[in-house]
Amino acid sequence: MPCRICGKHSGAERECQKCSSALMKGVDDSTLKLLYSDDQTKKVWAENGEIAEKLARAYYGHLLEGYGGATLKKDSRENFGFNCFADGIRCGLDIVMPLLDEETREKARTKVSQMLQARKKAERPTNL
Repeated sequence: MPCRICGKHSGAERECQKCSSALMKGVDDSTLKLLYSDDQTKKVWAENGEIAEKLARAYYGHLLEGYGGATLKKDSRENFGFNCFADGIRCGLDIVMPLLDEETREKARTKVSQMLQARKKAERPTNL
């Protein structure tokens, strides 16, 4: 059955998990419908998902190095919280990015690119 608010598959329920959670937190139906119908917001959310994934891969790899190889052989990245890490980044971006004008949003994208480049340079082996 499709969600009555966003239209995504919701199983046997009238609302999907995401919409149901928002309703329980006090968001009304009309606000959610407006939010999901706004193409600009959807575009920003899609971009945020890509940015979050890139940042999570860049920074989470460094964190995993601290655990050592023996620990990682037993567990996957997800068991170490990679998805939670990426979702936290995505959540922060989803809150902030729609509030910015296009010029400021572009500055934020540039800053993220600079952060990713800095992380790549930091991970390169150095000859001692």
